[in-house]
Amino acid sequence: MDLEAIHEHVLYQKSLCSEIRALDDELRVLRRQMAAPSGLQPERMSLGAFQGLCDADISLQLQQVMEELEVVQSRVRRLNRVYAGLLRRSRRAINVLINVMAKYIGTYSPSPGGSAW
Repeated sequence: MDLEAIHEHVLYQKSLCSEIRALDDELRVLRRQMAAPSGLQPERMSLGAFQGLCDADISLQLQQVMEELEVVQSRVRRLNRVYAGLLRRSRRAINVLINVMAKYIGTYSPSPGGSAW
């Protein structure tokens, strides 16, 4: 995987995170709107209580969306672990190169006062 592809994927993940935050905000607003008439506290309302306030079709759709969300969350966690491992290995390789360069930095430098040729 090249650096440009990693960068593009990170940007894609950021856009997905922004979308998730926006959807979470919308869900909070919806919970407040649905909980207010029934006297429930939206922050403490479980998914089952939330589904109980909806009709059967919407409840089924909500259940399907929640199942899909669980699948997506597990995929994102797995990808985050993969990228974290990639970054750790890349950092190790960079550290090795830094150490190699530090060891030979004086060996290949031009002599003081002398010409390069």
